[in-house]
Amino acid sequence: MSVLDEWTGRHAPGRADLDRQGPDPTGDAVHRAMSDARDVDDFDMRHLRYFLTVVRAGTVSAAAQELRISQPSLSQQIRRLEQRIGAALFIRSSRGVELTSGGRAFLREIQGIPGQLRSAIAAAAPAPRVWPVGVCGAVPADVLIDVQNVLSASRTDSDAAVDARLRMRSVDTADQGELLRHGEIAFGIVRLPIPMPHVVRAVVRDEPLGVVLAREHPLAARTEPTWSELTRQRLLWYEEGCAPGFAETVPAHLARLGWNAVLHPVNQDQHALFVHALQTTSDLVALRPHRAVEREPHLVWRPLPTLRPPRERLAVIALAGSRTARILQDVSAKRGWTFLAE
Repeated sequence: MSVLDEWTGRHAPGRADLDRQGPDPTGDAVHRAMSDARDVDDFDMRHLRYFLTVVRAGTVSAAAQELRISQPSLSQQIRRLEQRIGAALFIRSSRGVELTSGGRAFLREIQGIPGQLRSAIAAAAPAPRVWPVGVCGAVPADVLIDVQNVLSASRTDSDAAVDARLRMRSVDTADQGELLRHGEIAFGIVRLPIPMPHVVRAVVRDEPLGVVLAREHPLAARTEPTWSELTRQRLLWYEEGCAPGFAETVPAHLARLGWNAVLHPVNQDQHALFVHALQTTSDLVALRPHRAVEREPHLVWRPLPTLRPPRERLAVIALAGSRTARILQDVSAKRGWTFLAE
């Protein structure tokens, strides 16, 4: 667990506190906010993002890579932040960084600021122009198109069209919960099950898995391979972090059926690498729904020798209690998606 995970359950004062104070622009709350704003005029939201990224990544080098800036530049920006605060935020070591007591206090107080600012912007302009969406590896294009069409045409509670565009990017499932909490993505697309609290799920695809082989594979001529034949094959599978939950439960299901598969991890984001691995490794097979590979000329699909094969359930997720969660629940009811609360 990262240091950030220890603290993300704690929240800064929310909108309800401000709502109780009323909207009076001449009230005490606004005067206090004006005074506070003068004291932090020279702070930059960019520095908060840098700080939070270092906490999450655990090292400055990993954070710099994620932020796509140089490590010396990031180190300099963190030092400037520490100088402005007047206290060290991190203890540096060969293993990475740890928060000082001052750093933990700073994290506790500021972690809600990005989300509060995003909420304020959304409240002033409730129809976002772009929703960032994190997509786990090997999601079929037709699923992405379906999600794009449904969410882009969704409507708010007041029945006004949202008229938002979705900007999809590859994000490992293991990272999506944290990105949802910090508002860096509005939705995620994952394989269930996922070990992720405080998110809601809408199942958009639920299909049985079957064996995928290169057309040249010796088992490709079989209409249904046997368990004894499959036990001599390695299973092309997901790299660590790509599909937690799903990546553990499916091999466990296969083991109960009689196949203790030896896993061969491959980057699932690159379909060409997936096909290439199957074509160039004689004892390698994969698992996919039939629809995912039926148009791939180099591969064949065969059913598993069981009436209860493991299944692939693809789902859209959103942060529980958020506006996007309400939208997801609404479109699920209209679309017939199975909606699962946290």
